[in-house]
Amino acid sequence: MAVARDTTAEHIKPLEGAIVQKVQLGATTEAGEAVTLQSDGKWDPTATSGAQLTVAVAIQGGADTNWIDIVVYGPVKCITGGTPGALVYASDTAGEYSDTVGTKDLVVGWAKTATVLFVNPQIIDFS
Repeated sequence: MAVARDTTAEHIKPLEGAIVQKVQLGATTEAGEAVTLQSDGKWDPTATSGAQLTVAVAIQGGADTNWIDIVVYGPVKCITGGTPGALVYASDTAGEYSDTVGTKDLVVGWAKTATVLFVNPQIIDFS
C-alpha cells in the first residue's frame, strides 16, 4: 500500500515531542496536508512542481487568512499506508505525500508507523 494523507480531519493529531507553531494560511488547506511558507509570510499546501524550501504538516484545515497549528518537527498522526522507516516525500499534488520524489526532491520526514509521520524536512533539490 502506498503512503497517503489521512483525509479524516479528526484523526490528525500531533503526538508527544512534536513542535507545533501557529501560522496564517494563504490558501484553502485541509487537516493533514503538507504546507509550505510562501514569500507573503503565509502557508499554502506544498507542491513540488517547483522548488520548496520549507515544509510542515497542517493540524487543522482552514481558508486564506485563517490561523492554524502546524507541526514543524516531530511525530504527527496524519498518514495511511506508511512503511515504518521509509522516507515520505511531498508530491507534485498540492498538500499530498508520496513514496517517491516529485519534480523537486523534498522529504517531509519518515514513517514511524503506518499512520504516524515523523516530520523531519530535508530539501534535496534546490533548483
